[in-house]
Amino acid sequence: MKVVKKILIGLLIFILIDLIAALAISFNIKSIIIDGVIKETIKQQVTANEYNENSYTISEEQIKEITDDERIQEILNSQEVQDLLEKYLDTTINGLIDESTLDEVELEKDMLEFLKENKQVLKDKVGVEITDEMIDQVAEQSEGKDLTRAYKDSIRNSSRTMTTTEKTVLKGYNYIISNSFRILIIVLMIIDLLLIAILQKSFYKWIKSMSHSMIISGIGIIIMSVISSTIVKNMTSVDTFNTSSLTYTGIGITIVGIIILIIYTIIIKIIEKKKANSNEIS
Repeated sequence: MKVVKKILIGLLIFILIDLIAALAISFNIKSIIIDGVIKETIKQQVTANEYNENSYTISEEQIKEITDDERIQEILNSQEVQDLLEKYLDTTINGLIDESTLDEVELEKDMLEFLKENKQVLKDKVGVEITDEMIDQVAEQSEGKDLTRAYKDSIRNSSRTMTTTEKTVLKGYNYIISNSFRILIIVLMIIDLLLIAILQKSFYKWIKSMSHSMIISGIGIIIMSVISSTIVKNMTSVDTFNTSSLTYTGIGITIVGIIILIIYTIIIKIIEKKKANSNEIS
């Protein structure tokens, strides 16, 4: 019976490790796609060709200097740009799954609103004041180009060529980053810990199991982050695949697990000391 109990507890701990990792991935997968794929793609697209404007040629080296500029990096890493990229990542994925969701997209309007709402942010990071006249000029230049229609057509064409399996994968991604998935994972973790506590017949021993699970899961997340970054860089043209958010999450989970284990050890020593004192008195 003891052997069966140990096996069951071991299985529940293994499930808990996986649940912690799943929750960490849910909170980080979107930022990994934005930081590791979208931003790198933007920089690669900018540096891919030489540009000629009014007989003045901008070389690849000059473009690289621009994209490597700390101010440009600050803008790309700002929360405002992050929010905009997240919005259009969601819009693109939802559009690939269901074309009708593209009806509300207004790319030019969003671009102008971004400039209007973040004039001070851009000034602080670039050092150039964004005036209303400059925004009006951007609005005039964007007229007639119909970026929204081009964007919608591109998404619709891609959607029509996608297989059912590919759309299912996108639906799975949407579910993984949803609040309902995260709530489900948290509920399963609580149930898992309750089952461990019942099997251990203790009000506090489950804390040790939880701390061990967090430490193992945290280390596993860090390893997974490093391996996935290496594989993507080796198998694609992406020079930098940023998975730092997942790495930091793994480090955080590991540290919290160690702290909980230390607290648990202190609690056990206090309990054992009280038991020893009560035995001496009796």
